[in-house]
Amino acid sequence: MVVLAGSVVRMTGSGMGCPDWPKCFGLLIPPTSADEVTWTEGESYDAGRMLIAHDTLWVAQTEIVAEDFERERSAGNWEAYTKHRYATFNSLHTWVEFINRLIGALTGIPALLLIALSFFGGWRYRLWNPFRWSVVHLFFLGLVAWMGKKVVDGNLIPFSITLHMVGAVFILMALALILYSVRQGHWKESPGVQRKLWLVLAALLTLGQLIAGTQVREQVDFLMHLGIERSDLLDGLPDWWKLHRSGSWIVLTAQLMWIWPQLKIKSPLGGVARWSLGLIAVQMASGIAFVLLAMPAVLQPLHLLLAVGLLLLNFWALLASVNR
Repeated sequence: MVVLAGSVVRMTGSGMGCPDWPKCFGLLIPPTSADEVTWTEGESYDAGRMLIAHDTLWVAQTEIVAEDFERERSAGNWEAYTKHRYATFNSLHTWVEFINRLIGALTGIPALLLIALSFFGGWRYRLWNPFRWSVVHLFFLGLVAWMGKKVVDGNLIPFSITLHMVGAVFILMALALILYSVRQGHWKESPGVQRKLWLVLAALLTLGQLIAGTQVREQVDFLMHLGIERSDLLDGLPDWWKLHRSGSWIVLTAQLMWIWPQLKIKSPLGGVARWSLGLIAVQMASGIAFVLLAMPAVLQPLHLLLAVGLLLLNFWALLASVNR
């Protein structure tokens, strides 16, 4: 849900819907109209409240009743926000970004429960791997939250969004490790060394494609910001984006080299192979639709989710293929 919400944020261009972090315009509950973030004479504002005036974002330094903005600013009651110069309010963007943050924050509850339950389980059964990976999971959760703050503070600095997304993938991998550490006794088989090498290569290529895809997405955002129509986006992209497009066939080949032999095996790993093949088929179809339909925004979350899902299946297959 967090990955999907983050993708919707990108799709709608809502990354700066809340210009501060962790609050939104200095509020716990985001504003719903421009009046709430526009300096208004006679209104009362708490310290930390953020308003837009003269195309600048201002922060109240003390509790104040607005009377004369210039006089209040000269007195130091209002200070310009210095972390970035983004000073725009869009209610849709604000609430899309807020919901994204809310879902992310809610993941902290099961993360803490995992820590507690796995600790007591480890104490009782002397099985500490779930607890260790729960700690790793919580660490990455905190790291990605911190990275989210840096993304906002930097006004969506190029590549920072990509790092933020990769961090989310590591969170999911940590969860997979927790699940695997509990269920590993169910796995009875391991593919040959050659198939393992293809599996590792497929996973690495898929990760590379995922990162390259986010970079293409950043270029699309840049062109959209310049006012380029969606029908002209492909012509405006740098030539290196074709490496991402054509690289999908290389990824397909590497994936098939480990998937195909597993399709004939009646085992959990064979099931993972079938799911991987299905995700690849839908993923490539969505990629082709991007090219033929002028990159429709609605396909962006699906395209990302499929890539993350395929990478996680590869990771799970790697865990299941470890010799014991």
